[in-house]
Parts: sequence; C-alpha cells; structure tokens
Amino acid sequence: MTISPSRDTDPMNVLGRARSAPSTSTDASASEGAGPASSAARPAAGPGRRRRRRNLAESAASFLERRVDRRGVLRRGAMAGTALAVAPATFALRPGSAYAAVCAPNALCNDGYTEFCCTITGANRCPPGTALGGWWKVDGSEFCGGGPRYYMDCNAGCGVCGCGSNGICPGGCSGTPCGCANGDCNNRKAGCTGFRYGQCNQHVRCLGPIVCRVVTCTEPWRLDGSCTTAARTDNATRYHNRSCLEVDATGNVDGFTVVPGGVRISGWALDPTAVGWPISVNVYDCLRPSTTIRADLPRADVAAAYPGQGPNHGFDVFLRLCPGERLVSVAANDTTGRGSNWIFHRMVTISPNPWGHLDVVEGGVGTLRVAGWAIDPDGGPNLVDVIVDGVHVARIPADIDRPDVAAAYPLLGGRAGFDLTVPVSPGPHIACVIVRNAGAGADLDLGCRVASASAAPTGNLESVVSPGPGSVRVIGWARDADTTAPIQVRVTVDGADRGTYPANAARGDSVDGHGFDITLTGVAPGARSVCVTALDVGGHGDVSLGCVTTGVAAVAVGQVRALEAADGGMRLATTRIERVDGSTAHVRVLVDGWFRLSMRAGADGIDEHVELPPGDHEVVVTATVDGPRTIPLVLTSALVRVAQAAQVAAGGSDTGASDAAGAGRGRSGIDA
Repeated sequence: MTISPSRDTDPMNVLGRARSAPSTSTDASASEGAGPASSAARPAAGPGRRRRRRNLAESAASFLERRVDRRGVLRRGAMAGTALAVAPATFALRPGSAYAAVCAPNALCNDGYTEFCCTITGANRCPPGTALGGWWKVDGSEFCGGGPRYYMDCNAGCGVCGCGSNGICPGGCSGTPCGCANGDCNNRKAGCTGFRYGQCNQHVRCLGPIVCRVVTCTEPWRLDGSCTTAARTDNATRYHNRSCLEVDATGNVDGFTVVPGGVRISGWALDPTAVGWPISVNVYDCLRPSTTIRADLPRADVAAAYPGQGPNHGFDVFLRLCPGERLVSVAANDTTGRGSNWIFHRMVTISPNPWGHLDVVEGGVGTLRVAGWAIDPDGGPNLVDVIVDGVHVARIPADIDRPDVAAAYPLLGGRAGFDLTVPVSPGPHIACVIVRNAGAGADLDLGCRVASASAAPTGNLESVVSPGPGSVRVIGWARDADTTAPIQVRVTVDGADRGTYPANAARGDSVDGHGFDITLTGVAPGARSVCVTALDVGGHGDVSLGCVTTGVAAVAVGQVRALEAADGGMRLATTRIERVDGSTAHVRVLVDGWFRLSMRAGADGIDEHVELPPGDHEVVVTATVDGPRTIPLVLTSALVRVAQAAQVAAGGSDTGASDAAGAGRGRSGIDA
C-alpha cells in the first residue's frame, strides 16, 4: 500500500475549523481552535514563529519517543508537542502538564486516547490518506451484546519520510497536526499518538501517528484482509462511545430446532447503513456469549426485502449446550461498533439422552431387516440392541455413514447409522430397538414395529417326457409358505410361454394338493427345452424349478412303464420301442449325467434291473428311432433314490423327503 504525502498540513481537518481565507494557515486555525476560550482573541502568530513552534514541538515529541516506547508515555510526548504548538508560553513558562496547557484536566482531549473517526469525518471508517495500523479489543462489551468490541487505529502515512525501528514517523511527514479533534476539548485528541499495534498492513513499513479510531463488533480480519488474528486487549476503553456510532443492525431468527446436544439456529442479520456488507451475530447461552458467526449465507428473500443490500446476510449455526433449562439469545452486531440489537430469546430444555430414529423394519424372504440412526450428545458411536419377538438377537454399533443425518446435524458427524438383517421364520414378527446411552443420561427406546417375513416359492420339477407325437408331459410340485392356497406355475418350451397352470394336484405325500401334472400338445418334434417357474405370491420374486431337454417324437415310439428304486439299484420297464422303419430301437440309460448302459428293446419292451450305489440319482432314458446320427428322444427322466442296505433289510426306506416321494410320483405318471 502506498500512502501519498499531502501538501495540506491538516488533510483530514482533524483539528477543526474550515479555512476562512486562502491566506489563513492550518497551524493558525489549530491554535485558535485548540486553545482555551480566553486565547481565542489572540492574534495569529507569524509564519516564522509558527515554523519555529512546529519544529520545537516535533523535537520534543521526537525526544520523548527515543526515551520510551510504551503507549502511555508516547501520548504524553505527543501532547507536549500539542502544548507547544497551541499554548507555547503557558507550557514553557508555567509548571503543569501539556494536557492542562491545552484543555481542562478533565477534558476528553486529556484522557490520552484518540477520537473516533465518525466524530471527525461523520463515517466510521479510516479517512483517505490513512491506513489501518493495528487493532485491539475489549471483552464482554455491552455495546456488542456482551461479545468482543474491536478498535482499529487509522494511522497517517509517512510520505517520503523514513522511520525508526518502531515503524513510526512524525506527523509532519504527512502534514498531520496534533490537537483536540475538531478543535474541541470535549473531543479526544487526533494525530498525536505515534503508536502501532502492527496486525494490519504489515507490508507498509512506516506509518505516522494515529489520526482516529474505527470501532466495530465484527472481527477486523473480516473487514480488512491485511489484518491478522493476533489479539491485543485494552479493557480501559470499554465505555468509549460516541453518538455518531448508532446501532442500526437488525435481523430475525426464523429457524430454531432442538438437536442432540444443543440447538440449531438459522436466520438473517444486516446493517442498513452498511450496504452489501455482511455483519456478525453473537449467540448467547444464558446471556453469556458463546460464539460469534458471520451472517454471509445467501438469502434471496432478504435481498428482495432490502433492495440493494444483496443476498449474503444469512446464518446457520449449531450451539452446543449443557443439559437442562437454557436461555438462548441472538444479537446482531452493528458495523459501527456502537453495539448490537437483540433479535431473539428462547427458553429451551436440553436432554442428555441419545437421539435417534427407527427408520425401517421390513420382512424379507426368511429375514427381518432393522435400520435407523442414533447419536449421543456425549460423542462416539452408540451401541444399539435389537430384540425380535422378545429375544435379544444382536448388539451393534451405530457407525454407518448417514449423509442425511450429517446434513441435519453437521457438527455431530454423520457416522450414526445402523442396519441389521436377521434370519426369521415366515410370518409376522415384532422388532424392537434400544439405544444404549454413553455418559450422562438414560437409554433411548426407539420403539417396536411389526413386519412379516415371507418365503420364496419352493418346488421340484420331477419329470419331463414326450408320451406321444407332438406332446410333452411335465410332472412336479410347487408351493409358497406365504399362503396355504395352491400357487401357479408357468411352463415354457424353448423360451416360449406355453401357459400358466395351478399346482393343485393330489399327491398323497407331504406336498399333497400342491402337485402339477401337465401335458402339452402341438409341440414341434425334436429336442425341446422345457422349463417350469413357480410364481410367488408374497412379492419376493418368482423361482425357477429348472429346465429339462427332451425329445419330442413325430410318430409313436413307445413309453417307459416303470423307473423305480429296487434292491441295490433300480428297475427300468418299457413298452415296445420302435424305430421309424418298424424295427425295435436301442434304449440308452444315463445316470447322473454319465452313460450307463444301452440295450435293444424286445417285442414286449424292456424290464431290467440296473445296479446303483445308495443315494439319489438323476436317471435319463433315451431312444434312437430314426438313424444313428440323429438326436435321441428322451423317453423319461426322474430322480431315483436307492436306499441303504440296512433300510432294505428292515423292509423300509426313507420316504420322508420330497425327492423320495418324487420317485414314486414319477412312476405314477408313466403308462403301464
């Protein structure tokens, strides 16, 4: 920053009277304006006398500056210069202080501090030709609603002059005189104190004396980017004030919500006299200052209500509070530093207990899902107990990221979620959640909800055969635990829908009333993929029961009469199997996907025993009816369960499983 020197010896007219004629000098005006009433009629001093007087004043001030570097003594040295300039005879020839020589001892001009800028220029800002040299604060100022009040020194420039190690040059370098502001003893002095706190404009090495002071309730570094946050405190200036520092700040709190550990406050505040300039807001806990924030968030409604002010006057803050009854207050700080205006008061009760919400309790296919969030004002993730049907099933931390919770409570973090899925039986269940408290307070019961778990359809595709030309027979069972009524199955051939059929056939086993035995006609000859799907009724998705590829004949070739478990294996019986030329065909048997044997059917067909190890076996019977290079026709396929030797000896077998029943059901669907 470059501060140009001025040819005017009082560029801000800090000593008062306007010049009545071009020939009247500022020094003469200063003598008249700063002296006592009895000296007002004295003739003005000549130019030579004025020059000698000024040189003497600067020498005295310079001498005292070299001796001391504390602010109070600098004030006395600067005031000595004022006395020599204004009342040289009184100060030089009579005992007493320099302040007493200028004004009465109790006059403001004698209290050692510099006048506010608004008293001199009418505006609470540094005058042209000056720069911020530093700032100090007063804590707990009544003018700023109990918050800090900031005083900023506006120092004169040095022009082409240099300065010593203290960074201060004499006022003569910029033509800045020393005296009572506006020539009034009831005003504090101006241009007298050579001092610099040094937090602002540190790139400017030399500055002159303090011309005037700016005061505000807003932090200086927010008003001038050259200022640092290094704080100095002088509580002796706590009650310094002027009528020109009026409180115009206004605002409103339009959002107030109790949240975990405190309250969230939002609203707006502005100073109508500081156009487009965001102001600060103090927030209080029981009338004690708690935090100060800048009201600079966009608010289009405020911009519309106050044309020309712009939108950036909103605020949104979280105030952490101790548990109990609390009084929350908000004050808008005037930019002049004159003070602040209350814009909000509210009594509120803060609970020490955890906060949270049970968002989801929903049933799945054999499962129950429980999800929500929990926050403890004492900090850290909470532990959450999940209870299903009165039984404790899990204790989990609430530490899953929840962006929505983070947005609602930005200072408490968003890792507050919990999400648990537990297995349950089909049907209705009661799920309850309790948040365990950390620290002071009590546990939080998030309540209970009822949800029903369902089961996906189950079933078995037991047999797919081609009983005659152009036909396919499909046998199996299907049911859904969500209902006791029969459900539907869908059959497709080579991906084409061949219809939906009820699974309601009698079976005489554990799935009696849920069987299906479906015969499709008009199926094109050749190898065909037949698939069956059980249709869900609980809204959890259909289930495929599988697919089987079978050969569909163009002419009658014969049928399998029996495919059943027998001692140590299985029995296979067929009718006569004919080729298209009328001769008997070869029959091939595959067990568990592997070729097992091949035989030619006689005139009466086949009736053979095939040895198999104990257990379940997938058996497929095919026949080649129209040449060795053609795709064989699948006569039948079935699951055959071979019993253990001990079961055979005991005369029984394991028929409790559905697949064992399936082997018998396979036999019942084959023509004898």
